[in-house]
Amino acid sequence: MRVVLGNQHRLFLDALTEALSQEGVIVAAQAASPREVLAAVARHEPDICLLATSFPGSSGLEILRVIRRRHQAVKVVMLSDTSDPVIVARASDAGAAGFIWKDQRITEIVRALTRVLAGEWALGTALSAPGAGHFGSRVSGGDCLLRLLTMREQEVLMLMMEGESTKQIARSLAIALSTARTHVQSVLVKLGAHSRLEATSMVARAGVLGTAGQYSFGSLAPAAAASG
Repeated sequence: MRVVLGNQHRLFLDALTEALSQEGVIVAAQAASPREVLAAVARHEPDICLLATSFPGSSGLEILRVIRRRHQAVKVVMLSDTSDPVIVARASDAGAAGFIWKDQRITEIVRALTRVLAGEWALGTALSAPGAGHFGSRVSGGDCLLRLLTMREQEVLMLMMEGESTKQIARSLAIALSTARTHVQSVLVKLGAHSRLEATSMVARAGVLGTAGQYSFGSLAPAAAASG
């Protein structure tokens, strides 16, 4: 696996390069500015660009969009110190292949990069993210679930549990594919789940399944749920 690292802090880049190298990951280049990131990606065409969400005077999401437009074969994983579900959703909508947090163990980061290389979406462990708050807490019951998810997100989760892809969810709910993708990633972030499978397993264990396999979200409507 060959990666390009993009972050404004060179000491952090050196430390991350050393840690990744010890795990067998080839760091093709380090880049400390948007210009350096784009030049390094163009030169090395890595498997993955591990990119910070922000640079001085520039958003990492802007760089992400440029990379996805110019180098479609390069997967971009955002590396952040925030677990804000809005930022995660925006990154997904812009074409990110994953979103992980800076304070994760290096083995977890490598595991996430491996999943991305295999074509999966990789979401870092929200429990370890600073400021994650209730978004990182595991679901322990139906009431907790409903406090986390809006009505629209509950609908999306129900369709996920029925095995629908993001494209199928968009069709079922008559919404744009980008909107469906945003809702799916928001559900994963709020539940602290790494994958669709984990999210649906958590929900099943939380006991929000009704009789005959029917989902019982609608009977427990949250007080302030927003659809969209």
